Amino acid sequence: MKHFGIILTTMRIIITLLFAANVIFMVKLYDSIKERYINDIKQCLSRADQIELVDRIIKAGYGNDDDVVWINVGLQKSDVGTAMNAEELLDGNYSQGFHRPDEQILAVINHYLHENFGAEAGKPDISKLEEAFRRDLIFSGYDPEFVHITGPDDTFEYSPDLWEIEYRVNDDLTYYAYISPLTGHILKEMSGVIVTSALIAIVLTTGFWYLLHVINRLRTIEEMKEDFTNNMTHELKTPIAIAYAANDALLQFPDTSDEERTKKYLSASLEQLSKLSGLVENILAMSMERRKHLTMKKETIELRPFLNSIIEMQKLRTEKPCHISLECDEAASVKADPTHFSNIISNMIDNSIKYSGESVDIIIKADGRSMSVSDNGDGIPAESLKYIFNKFYRVPRGNCSDVSGYGIGLYYVKSIVDRHGWDISAESRTDCGSKFTIKFNRNE
Repeated sequence: MKHFGIILTTMRIIITLLFAANVIFMVKLYDSIKERYINDIKQCLSRADQIELVDRIIKAGYGNDDDVVWINVGLQKSDVGTAMNAEELLDGNYSQGFHRPDEQILAVINHYLHENFGAEAGKPDISKLEEAFRRDLIFSGYDPEFVHITGPDDTFEYSPDLWEIEYRVNDDLTYYAYISPLTGHILKEMSGVIVTSALIAIVLTTGFWYLLHVINRLRTIEEMKEDFTNNMTHELKTPIAIAYAANDALLQFPDTSDEERTKKYLSASLEQLSKLSGLVENILAMSMERRKHLTMKKETIELRPFLNSIIEMQKLRTEKPCHISLECDEAASVKADPTHFSNIISNMIDNSIKYSGESVDIIIKADGRSMSVSDNGDGIPAESLKYIFNKFYRVPRGNCSDVSGYGIGLYYVKSIVDRHGWDISAESRTDCGSKFTIKFNRNE
């Protein structure tokens, strides 16, 4: 995590540059397709020009009896050479010497017609030229909404949105053609690239966001684990130190006649060892929960005597007045792992005791279908209820910050309940106590 900020910034810059490069390439692709479309439109205009000019030539009486205008066509020799790739063509200037026959024929015909009959045929009929031009565009797969043709000396005020195309014969400007942009055709041709690029962008953005979310979550968990380790280490040292000091005093300065002193030191040792046992139990519980293939060794447990024994142990451990009542059928039983089931109940009772005032009343109800533990303690705020089973989560309590805890008790409870195939839920309101209910059959 040391260089996390640098790595994150670098990734953001790289992704931004990739998006920018993709946009540039898309624009270049658009311009390339547009240029090809304009070349196609020029070919359509050239064919329309031939049709209109031939009609005028025939009307002027320069055609034969079959209304045919005969012309002489000559093709220029192309220097094909022996080049077989682009580099060789460029090195040998073959690309300049190679002429496509179809383009040559079209250019030669236009040149011949305008050179030999242009003046005699009279002025062009723009309406017929536009009609032939539009028909050829439609035949070529284009259908622009607006088509207009003007001569080189004519004036025409047109919208800047229109495409203006120059038509030249022998490098002489002959016509201007104006058509509606074929943007829809271009975008349709680019649709596969656009959709693919958009999906890649969405996937990258979503993946990057999710990665950040996971990393931030892992960082938070890592910080919580560090806090847990530090707190637990401190908590473990205290009871060990006290128990060690008490037993050392008894060994170093024994006095069999002073029973009160001996009882005081032994009670202190027992109290700290009990606290140490609880801490170790929490650590072991979390460690066992992390095992992916942890199996529950289920046995049939008679609930009433089982719960009574746990209640008595909890009463011995508590330092505040605690009244625990049990409502349970004599014949009630459940199939569960005794060790983990005992830990579940102990955790819930321990939470009720810890998060309460100077005294606490706890009611445990159980039968063969469910079990509930309710108390009259401080309660849990509504906004925290959905997080209480999360690992290392502790409810912000303000005036109860002195209550020890590590945020793993209820997480462990939820994990073991799930492994049994049960269901657990919580109901609570601030200052009105809490109620935890376990359903032994989650489908009920």
